[in-house]
Amino acid sequence: MKKIAVIQITLILMISGAGIGMLLYTDVYEDVHDTIVSTLCLSCIKLDPISRLDFVFETANGKNHPNFVLENLTTGPLFIEYRTDVCAACDEMAPIVKDIFDVSFEKEDTLYELVNYNGSTVHFYHINLDHATEIQKNSFPIYDKDHRQGVPMFVVITVKYHRGPIEPCYTAAYGTVGQKTEEGRRELLTDMIDDALNLYTQNKEGYKYP
Repeated sequence: MKKIAVIQITLILMISGAGIGMLLYTDVYEDVHDTIVSTLCLSCIKLDPISRLDFVFETANGKNHPNFVLENLTTGPLFIEYRTDVCAACDEMAPIVKDIFDVSFEKEDTLYELVNYNGSTVHFYHINLDHATEIQKNSFPIYDKDHRQGVPMFVVITVKYHRGPIEPCYTAAYGTVGQKTEEGRRELLTDMIDDALNLYTQNKEGYKYP
């Protein structure tokens, strides 16, 4: 009986090992890996998370803010809209963003524009991750505050007092920002921008770059 049990355990281990090997060293693993780590369209997977609009200092992946962010913060906060080519929620939110900032772009575009928002300067970025530069692509996980790995993602970056120095802080909203109506979505995005501008006005004199 003991001999049979040993043989059975050995067979189980061999089969399990073979299965793991197939997963690690075949296209199956690559397909699974790519599916998990790729940026997702939140609307495609029926996920529209409620956005928590608290401004935080620590980046989502612990990396430093990109230089294009740090430098632009000397003259105003930043608004970054991340999307991909195929993204229903991105298409739904784009007209609202265009109207808020009075900008024009196609979904495939990667756009930077210095805009006048109600008399204040805002650095506006529309970043399509399917066409962006490596620096722009690498900025996405830096600001994925709630670790959603999905688009659309709307990021506002400003400056704030932090235990002595004035440092960059940011917040992020996802999908259709947890709102069912166009009016609610517009209001949430403008609240993000207004809060960032208020913080910027209060703290800009103390921000230094580099």
